Amino acid sequence: MFIVLGLAGACAPHVDPRFAREAEAASALYVSGRYRDAADRWLVAARRASSPVDRDEARYRAALSFVHAGDTARADALLAELGAGRGERAARASFDRARLTARSDPERGDTLRLAAVRKHPSSGLAAEAAREHLAFVEERQGAGPAVAACRALHAELGTTELAEALSYECARRTEAAGDLPRARDAYLATAAQHPYPEGAYWDDALTGAARCEERLGRPARAVELLERLLAERERSVAVGSYERSRYAQARFHIAELYRDALGDPARARREFRRVFDEHQTSLLRDDALFNEASLAQREGDAKAACEAVRLLQHDLPDSRYVGCGPLLCATAAAAARPCPRAAR
Repeated sequence: MFIVLGLAGACAPHVDPRFAREAEAASALYVSGRYRDAADRWLVAARRASSPVDRDEARYRAALSFVHAGDTARADALLAELGAGRGERAARASFDRARLTARSDPERGDTLRLAAVRKHPSSGLAAEAAREHLAFVEERQGAGPAVAACRALHAELGTTELAEALSYECARRTEAAGDLPRARDAYLATAAQHPYPEGAYWDDALTGAARCEERLGRPARAVELLERLLAERERSVAVGSYERSRYAQARFHIAELYRDALGDPARARREFRRVFDEHQTSLLRDDALFNEASLAQREGDAKAACEAVRLLQHDLPDSRYVGCGPLLCATAAAAARPCPRAAR
């Protein structure tokens, strides 16, 4: 269903009322499923438009109506004209044309998609289109050529708004290709060039670098990088915490690393408790208490195990782990729900 954009000024004196009538009629035809009639009516509205913005909007909506009507040739022609211009719909039309073309001709569609990325790197659609292009290269040529294509595109567009997204994508693809040292360095470069808080991929980049270090057999270095991520959250508390989703995950994984890779169960228990204490909105809080209680029981610390279980049952009574209480603490209250098999 179309939301009629570009018509907010239809009641203003400078807008031709004939355009407003045609636009409303076109929208109604589209909603009723009469797509070809809607397309023709949008073209009439475009001829009635007194401003370039309304004219391009009407032509763009005509193109989309032709798509739904199955007339891809006319849709392509309109999108090509809009994409060649400098109007507000130029970027959207270019990306839509690439997607439309890819349905029947994937190679040509990808060529148009890459051209749209290069022409409109500041568009909100550019990053996803770049990822689609690289996925297409990988599908046709393999992981190595996709990494090379990503680096070439980053070298070309590294001064545009796509710089950070491409930098992170190249690191991610390098990791997937198995070159962990280079991937780690690429992740760290992304974090350094696009730091917190402006960097949209800053936390993802540090998490990726930590993952590479862990896979390279350097868990302590992985912990350092995750702590670096969490340090920004702690400094933000005075003015309100910028709670990114990676924060609780990072603290939880630090606990796992101390438990599984660094051989420090006591520190792991403290880190699991910090997930519960410091990340009040995280869905990992009950997992953290369950893991803390399990570790305490394994170490023979019945008092600590029971403390964690009681906290779990009291503060998070809807947790799936509530039923595990009696298995971890002899004095824990019984629960109606059973302990999940995986937890047992």
